[in-house]
Amino acid sequence: MNFTTLQSRVTEYLDRTDIAVKVASWINDTRKDISLKYNFNYLYTETTFTTSANTATYNLPTDYLGHLTVWVQHKKLARLLPREADELTQTDTDATDALLYLPTENALTDASEDITDAPDYYIDRGMQIQLYPTPDDDYTITLKYYAQPTDFTVGADYDYISTFHFEAVIFGAALRGAIFLDDEQKKMNFAAAYSSALGEMVKREKDTKLTDQHIRMKSYKDYDLSTFNRLLKIRT
Repeated sequence: MNFTTLQSRVTEYLDRTDIAVKVASWINDTRKDISLKYNFNYLYTETTFTTSANTATYNLPTDYLGHLTVWVQHKKLARLLPREADELTQTDTDATDALLYLPTENALTDASEDITDAPDYYIDRGMQIQLYPTPDDDYTITLKYYAQPTDFTVGADYDYISTFHFEAVIFGAALRGAIFLDDEQKKMNFAAAYSSALGEMVKREKDTKLTDQHIRMKSYKDYDLSTFNRLLKIRT
């Protein structure tokens, strides 16, 4: 269902023709909200940036939603939780002291050293990541993550969510409209409809993933020799 049709349906549900601009923003807000409810494959993306020597912290993309993996060339960086990283520092999170006893590709680091090298770890700090060791040169960093859907701007715009889960988009946008209009009855109706549509969306997506999985029959290669002989009742 394209943007124009979605706007028309939401307007009909709200029984208002004077809020077209707001309806457009409610539809885009709802699509972003839906993208937080399920990890849609079509929203999985990647981007790259180049580090600067002696700079450890970098901003994440503005459309970042989560499930980050970080690569330096062909090496996947290990993730450290902020608490884990902070507990391994001598001082606070703003200090430049190296982390205590973290194995890196080239050494076992010590807190008395200010380590700069090719990064081996990353720390997720909200909308920023901190690399450790601090890069000592220019490195190409690849970020793989789930992104927000881009806003619809013209009538012909559509995407996966608006095609396969258009009811969730319509009811979510209508709920936002009912809240704006302060219509209690419509709020209750659209809240229930949106919740139901989200539940159906998640169920359908999970069912699709199960259906898309390929079934592979086991062969003798899946067993060690003793187990294979036992299954076939071969005495050795």
